[in-house]
Amino acid sequence: MLEAAEILAITLTVTGAALLQGQIDGRVTGDSDQRDRARRGLAALRNGLQRTTFGTWTNWLDQHLGPIAHTQPDLIPGLRNALQDDGETPGILTDLRALQNERNRTSHGDKPRSPQESALRVVEFRPQLERALVKAEFLSGAPWLLTLSCSYRPRPRAFEVVMQRVTGDHPDFECQSFTWAEPVANDTFYVLSSEGPLALAPLVASLLCDQCEQMEICYPSSVDRRTGPAVFKSFARGHEVYAPELGDEIRTLPDCRPDDGSP
Repeated sequence: MLEAAEILAITLTVTGAALLQGQIDGRVTGDSDQRDRARRGLAALRNGLQRTTFGTWTNWLDQHLGPIAHTQPDLIPGLRNALQDDGETPGILTDLRALQNERNRTSHGDKPRSPQESALRVVEFRPQLERALVKAEFLSGAPWLLTLSCSYRPRPRAFEVVMQRVTGDHPDFECQSFTWAEPVANDTFYVLSSEGPLALAPLVASLLCDQCEQMEICYPSSVDRRTGPAVFKSFARGHEVYAPELGDEIRTLPDCRPDDGSP
């Protein structure tokens, strides 16, 4: 249950990050002030990736993506409403914080010591997870896709793209075909926004897990600020996968901190 809550927080974060990057690149509508806020938000996320925890994702949602969603509700349709308390139920971040606190509690020596105690904790925290999942239904309007192929068709002067919709149990994702004016990279995750496909890379990657001996969908676990490989974790099992090339890709994200030699 707690792992599901953390995955939901990660999904919200990396989906939002892809949309902010699209705004910086000019693929998503935004003025200069909005692009500057997007850069600052991505810089804060990049600096938080040195070692990620449940709190990394909820803090960024609270301090950066939430305020952006409040002033730009069309950037991620549905997010602003999901974050707001409606007088009867708390916003999604409130419930994710409660589940984060329970995760911290179990990680610092206060795990359930019996099936009975575990069952009681499930009863206590299940409503928060269920409410958060209901509040996150807007994400169905921004599906994740994994590119299988991208081929140029001269007659329509467009690219025929075959992608898998990343939902349910992999590797049997549902295939979908699109015709787009611009190409996309193969074996790359995208979020399909109202502005078109926006890359989730380098925050989501399909990597070979040595323990599972299969390709797994992974997110950053730790990334040195200056040099070295990134360490990713699989969503499914939490296995760590070293990704040398992705360390440099993540370090291409905006960084607003001064290069003063500090860690």
